Amino acid sequence: MFFRRLNKKNHFTDDELLRLYQNTHDTAYIGELYQRYTHLVYGTCLKYLKDEEDSKDAVMQIFEKVVVVLKNQAVTKFQPWLHVLVKNYCLMELRSRKTRFARSLQHEVPELLQSTDPNTPEEISQTERQFAHLEKGLEEIPAEQKTCLELFYLDKKSYQEIVNLTGYELNKVKSYIQNGKRNLKIYLEKHHDQL
Repeated sequence: MFFRRLNKKNHFTDDELLRLYQNTHDTAYIGELYQRYTHLVYGTCLKYLKDEEDSKDAVMQIFEKVVVVLKNQAVTKFQPWLHVLVKNYCLMELRSRKTRFARSLQHEVPELLQSTDPNTPEEISQTERQFAHLEKGLEEIPAEQKTCLELFYLDKKSYQEIVNLTGYELNKVKSYIQNGKRNLKIYLEKHHDQL
């Protein structure tokens, strides 16, 4: 169980629990309310994040966010509000992962993207376009290469961990990573004029 439950069996409505929490800031009320929808939160996270452990972590992080946000924010319908919050959290997490992935590739293969940190609005805009271009390039390379690149650069997995996760042979993993980097570089050079 994730949260401390209220001592007695309660029949409070969502609105009543929300009001009680906002009046007292007792996390037992918001915990009870959140508990009602934890399975939906987890299901939505799993749909977007595609990983059980990441989804479990997200459920707890979202709860922590809910506890803070609902102290002051007026919410009339908790379930739809929570669904939007969870969806936005997951989309931001996915975007953050892609940015981390692109940045790690940038440092590994600096010729793929400009290697300096952007300072001006124009440089920031250019960097965003380059990251979007890199993401598009990732969709164009073979799935095995994309998988190995993401596991290696984004998830920081070792060659052996990638072998264990994918079932690919060690030499194949190394080859997929090397060829993936090369194919991304070729794609970016070929489509450079689209930046």
